[in-house]
Amino acid sequence: MTLKLKTIIILSMLVVGPSIASDLNPYIKLNDAAKAWSVERGNPLYYTSDKSLYSVGSQSVRRMALYDERGVISLSPHADFRLISLIQDLSEVKNGQRYSDYFILDDQDELSYKVSRGTPSDLKPLVAAISDHGVLALADPVNAKIYFYSEGELLSEGQLYEDEGSVSMERNIHLQWVGNECFILLERPGFNGQPGADVLFIRIDAAGLNQFTAILPFTYLQKYIFGSNRFFISGYNYSSENQTMDPLIIEVNRDGTVLWTHEKFGHELALSENGKYLAALNTHESITTFDLYSKRVKQVDYSHNDLVSLGLAVNNVGDIAVIRVPADFFVKRNTYFAHIYFPQIEQSSTIQIDPRFPKLFQLYSNGEQFYIGTNYEWLEISP
Repeated sequence: MTLKLKTIIILSMLVVGPSIASDLNPYIKLNDAAKAWSVERGNPLYYTSDKSLYSVGSQSVRRMALYDERGVISLSPHADFRLISLIQDLSEVKNGQRYSDYFILDDQDELSYKVSRGTPSDLKPLVAAISDHGVLALADPVNAKIYFYSEGELLSEGQLYEDEGSVSMERNIHLQWVGNECFILLERPGFNGQPGADVLFIRIDAAGLNQFTAILPFTYLQKYIFGSNRFFISGYNYSSENQTMDPLIIEVNRDGTVLWTHEKFGHELALSENGKYLAALNTHESITTFDLYSKRVKQVDYSHNDLVSLGLAVNNVGDIAVIRVPADFFVKRNTYFAHIYFPQIEQSSTIQIDPRFPKLFQLYSNGEQFYIGTNYEWLEISP
C-alpha cells in the first residue's frame, strides 16, 4: 500500500484583496512561504509568512494588509471569531512598557474590536484566547491575573490565586474557552528556586464570577485537549532527589475532578473529531489509543529507526498518523524533510518542511482524512 499526497486547491496567485482560482490545478503552491497555519477541522483558514497575514478561502486567498505580519492568528473553539495577537518587540518598548494589540475579527474577517494593554518591559506578555461569543480573555503570567473584554470594554478582572510569597514569578498559563466559560491551566511555581508546586485547573465565567479551582495530580503540565465536552490533560511529577519522572494522563470533569488516570507520558495528545478516540504519544516508538466509548486501551509500538516523533493526529476510526524527523533534529535543526508515518500499517511518506518554523510540525484530521500544511502546500494525506 502506498500513500497518496494530494494538494488541496487553495489559490492561483497572491494579490491584495480576493483572488479566484482560474484553474483547478491539482498541484497549486503558495508563492509566499508559510510559517504557520490556522486550521479548523482540517480546513485551513489562515496562514502567516514573513511578508503578511493571509486569509484562505476555498479557492482564493486574501492578503490581510491592515495587520502586521508579526501577528499570531488563533481561532475561537468553533472559529466563529478570530484573534490576531501582536506582541511588540523589546526594541519597541516605550516608557518601560511593552504594549500588545489584540484584534478580534468575526467569521467574515471584519474587525469587531481591538484591545491594547501594556506590561512592564522585562516581563512576559499576556496570554490571550477568544470565545465563540467574541469575549477576549487575557491572562497575566506574572501576577496571575485574568481580564475579560467584550466589544472593546473591560467586563471584569480578577486574581486567579493569591501567592503565599511576596515576589511574583512567571507561570506557564494556557487558556481554553468552552461555551461561556474560560478554563485555565496554570503551573504554579515553587518559591525560592524550589521545584514546581502544582498545576491548577481553573474554571471561570466571562463576568469573572463562579470561579472554581482544582489541583491536578502532577506538578508539571505537558499537553491538554478539550473536545466533545471532555477534558484530557497530561503531565508529570519530577523528583530531583531520585531524578525520576512519574507521568500521568488524566481525564477530568468541568470541576477538575479526576475521572480516570493512565500512567504513561502524553508528549502529544490528539482527539478524534467524533470524540471516540484519544491518542497519546508516549515515546518515539509507542502510542497509546483510548477507545472512549468502549473504554478499551491499546498500545501501538513501532521501531524508531533513529527517528523522533512530533505531531500526532487520530481519525474517527482510530487510525493514527504521526510526524517523524531524524534524531538529531532537536540539536542541529538542519533537516528539511519529515516523514508522515502510519504506525498501524507501517507506511510512510516524505514531505519537505522548514525546521525554522516549528508550528508547521502539526497534523490535523477532519475525522476522515489527515492534513498538514507545509511551507508551500496544504496536503491531504491518505494511507
